[in-house]
Amino acid sequence: MTLYSIFEKPQGTAAKGRVRFAPPVAVPDRFSWFAAILPPVFALANGLWLVLLFWVALVFGLLYASLVIGQEAACWLYMLVAVFMGFEAQAFRRDSLLVRGYRWSGDVVATAPDIAERDFLARQP
Repeated sequence: MTLYSIFEKPQGTAAKGRVRFAPPVAVPDRFSWFAAILPPVFALANGLWLVLLFWVALVFGLLYASLVIGQEAACWLYMLVAVFMGFEAQAFRRDSLLVRGYRWSGDVVATAPDIAERDFLARQP
């Protein structure tokens, strides 16, 4: 069982008076292997452009630093930051949703994101 944070986008009206519906987003609170193994792909897949920019700058910085500290030390630093990314990936996603106008609506314990969204919607009046 995983704890999921549920984020909803406030509903707005379209230009012709139609109501736009944005489904809730469930963000798990757990380690992300995808983000730890392929950080730039994770950032692209989730629209985390600042994280991607940071990652590119970090890789170029480590390439430059490897001339001074050695390739093995640079490799260990890369792995350390990749593990950090795995732990903090979901926090980056939550912050990105808040910046995009979503609001936190609560937490749900479930086995999968779709079940968390379903349980959250079932609690709504």
